Amino acid sequence: MTIDNSNYQYRLKLAKELELLKMALDKCRVNRNSIGTIDRAIKKLKDKKFLPPTKIEEKTNKVVGTPLSWGYNVSNFAIEIDLSNNIQYPKTVKTAILEFSIDLRGEYYDASKELKDPFKHLEFNIVVEGKSRSKKDHILSYHLDRHIEGGNQSNEVHPIYHFQMGGRKLGVYNTDGKNFGNHLIIDNPRFMHYPMDFISGLDFVFSNFAPDLWHNLKRDPRYLKVLGNAQERTLKPFIASLASHFGFHDLKNDWNTTDICPQII
Repeated sequence: MTIDNSNYQYRLKLAKELELLKMALDKCRVNRNSIGTIDRAIKKLKDKKFLPPTKIEEKTNKVVGTPLSWGYNVSNFAIEIDLSNNIQYPKTVKTAILEFSIDLRGEYYDASKELKDPFKHLEFNIVVEGKSRSKKDHILSYHLDRHIEGGNQSNEVHPIYHFQMGGRKLGVYNTDGKNFGNHLIIDNPRFMHYPMDFISGLDFVFSNFAPDLWHNLKRDPRYLKVLGNAQERTLKPFIASLASHFGFHDLKNDWNTTDICPQII
């Protein structure tokens, strides 16, 4: 399977945006090891021969379904965050390391002619680890993902894109004896959320966990340009689908609104 030129140009555009993002991050003196984690994503987007799988079976490690036209992943983009002015427990944790990882895949389409779900797969993880004075590790974990089509069904609602506290990361850390204090952590609820790629996801991380860095980045026109493009691809179709449901516009919309918000009528 090969990709046509318009699809490849789209991939090159995404790669160029990640390169501009790297420049903006470097100007704000973000850790260069973290900036370097973006290189693998750029390489995959530029590689015409790379077609990401729809799904990989865990037991057999075989690809299931027709390969998609683009995709990339960024692992362990890490920043140190200051918790000294936060409302948090335990109070003995003053600094922490936040790691952000994302794995996404999509199918190219002409966004000027229709509105649809921008991704076929999205797994987005935020893990914050801090140490208290007693040297105990404390973990906070969030994840945003795209509900797997045809996956395990449950009685609870599954907005196609949803944020949750906890997730598999906490299960892994818990086996290592990490300390959760008196917290009760459960799967529910799944908070409906718009999809995010790496650029808009990083903006979400910085705006919530590193506001000083976020305000500095927003002074860089390169950062504003790539963030605006990312929101155009991901946030616009999400909002437009909801607006279409309530009759605010008549643009062609191929995204089922009940997938976005199962409670909608």
